[in-house]
Amino acid sequence: MITEISDILNILYIVAGLGFLSSVIFALKLYFETDRGWYWLSLLLSAFFFAISQWTTIIFPISIDNFELLAVVQETTKVFAGLFFALSCFGIYKTMKEIRKRVE
Repeated sequence: MITEISDILNILYIVAGLGFLSSVIFALKLYFETDRGWYWLSLLLSAFFFAISQWTTIIFPISIDNFELLAVVQETTKVFAGLFFALSCFGIYKTMKEIRKRVE
């Protein structure tokens, strides 16, 4: 039973990791297809840091407790990912607000 749950979790980690990698690709495409605003690069960095955090969990399983450096890397990348995501959302919001003013 426990090994089945562990196998399911491993599959979910890999699916999430692939999702974050595809987010990096799509954020890069957004940057090149639009106005090349700084907020798209911020979104790209956010996805990149989320991907690093996720893939360190996949490559080095949670059961490895002795890697303090790995835990620091995972937590740091999560913090950076969250900050860059918030910055990107602010930039997109600000730009959309300016576009709405120009249209009206």
